[in-house]
Amino acid sequence: MGSVRIGCSSWTSEAWWGRVYPRNLPDADRLAWYARRYDTVEVDSTYYRAPPAAMVSGWARRTPPGFRFALKLTRDLLDPKKGVEPGKLRSFTDAARRLGDRLGPILLQFAPWVKPGRAEGFLFDSLAALDPGLAYAVELRDAGWYRGETFERLSRGLRDRHVALVWSYLTYVEVPAEVTSDRLYVRFIGDHTTVPEDRHGEVRVDRTAVLKEWAARLRGRLDTVEEAFVYFNNHFQGFAPASVNEFRQWMGMSPVRFAPEGLESYERSGSEGPAGPSS
Repeated sequence: MGSVRIGCSSWTSEAWWGRVYPRNLPDADRLAWYARRYDTVEVDSTYYRAPPAAMVSGWARRTPPGFRFALKLTRDLLDPKKGVEPGKLRSFTDAARRLGDRLGPILLQFAPWVKPGRAEGFLFDSLAALDPGLAYAVELRDAGWYRGETFERLSRGLRDRHVALVWSYLTYVEVPAEVTSDRLYVRFIGDHTTVPEDRHGEVRVDRTAVLKEWAARLRGRLDTVEEAFVYFNNHFQGFAPASVNEFRQWMGMSPVRFAPEGLESYERSGSEGPAGPSS
C-alpha cells in the first residue's frame, strides 16, 4: 500500500497570515513553520523563474528530514514553439538536486493551449533530455490529450518512462485516473474565477462531493503504487489548508493542526504550538 503525502501548492499565501502563520512571523520563517505541520509542498514560484541553487539549498536547510518538495519546471522550458533546451533543463535539475532526499517529483505543467500533435514529440523529447535519475509528473490541460489513439500513445509513452500522469481537478477538462508510474500525483486546482485571490482565506465553495469521489479513486489505486503526492490550491475552495483537512478526513487520516494556540504572539525561541499531521 502506497504512502500518501498531502500538502498545499505554495507556502507563501498572503491570506494565511493570522490563520496559518502568526501575524508577526518573519517571512523567512514561514517555510519552517509550514514544514513542521505538513510533509510536502508544491513550489509554484519555480514555474515562473528557475530557482538559484543557493535558494534551493536554503529550502533544504529549513525543512526536516522526511519533508518533500515538488518543483514545477519553469514554464519557458515547456513551450513547444521554442523547442527543447537541454542546457536549461540540466541547469534546473542540477539546482533541484540541491534538495537531496527532500526532492519529490518535478512537475511539467503544460499550459491549456498546448495541444497534441506536434507537441507530442516535444513532450517526449523534453522528458528524454531531463535527468533520468529524478522523478517526474506531467500535467496536460487540453482534452485532446485524453482521446483515442492520442491517449493510448500518451499513456504508453509515460509508462515506458516511469512518468506520472497528473490527476488534476480542473473545471474545464476531465483527466482520466490513469496510473503510469509507481507514483501518483494529484492536483486540486479549481479555477481563478470561482474563488478569486482577494477572497482567499476561508472556504467559499462546497466541493465535498468532489473530495469524497477523488478520495475513493485514490484509495482504490494505492495498492498499485509506492507513494502519492496530493496538493491543494487556494482557488479550489478558497483556503487550501482547510481543503487538505477535508480530504484527509475522507482518506481516513487525522487533520493537520495548522492554527495552533499563540498565533498572535510568535517568538523565535518560543512555543510554536502542536505540530504536524498524523496518519
